[in-house]
Amino acid sequence: MESDVQQFAQVMTIIVVSIASLVAIGLGARVLWRLGSPRKTAIGAPHDEERQERLEAAVDAIAIEVERISEAQRFMVGLLSESLPARRAAGELMAPRSITPH
Repeated sequence: MESDVQQFAQVMTIIVVSIASLVAIGLGARVLWRLGSPRKTAIGAPHDEERQERLEAAVDAIAIEVERISEAQRFMVGLLSESLPARRAAGELMAPRSITPH
């Protein structure tokens, strides 16, 4: 029975060592890959104050125009809702239409 335990311990040792070596190879490859690859430098556009001010002015102008459009839409809805009863009354005064063939 002792030989079975000793054999099991040997097999488990081989398995653990194999897995540890595979993990070490993977981590080593990753480190070497990072060291060998060229560094990515941050190539960003330099901060341009004038450009940012123009962008802010454009966004402000767009916001004002959108506000004007929404006010115009609210005004038109108000006009249409006020004129709707007048149209109904005018429609009642008109004679009914007759359908004629073309």
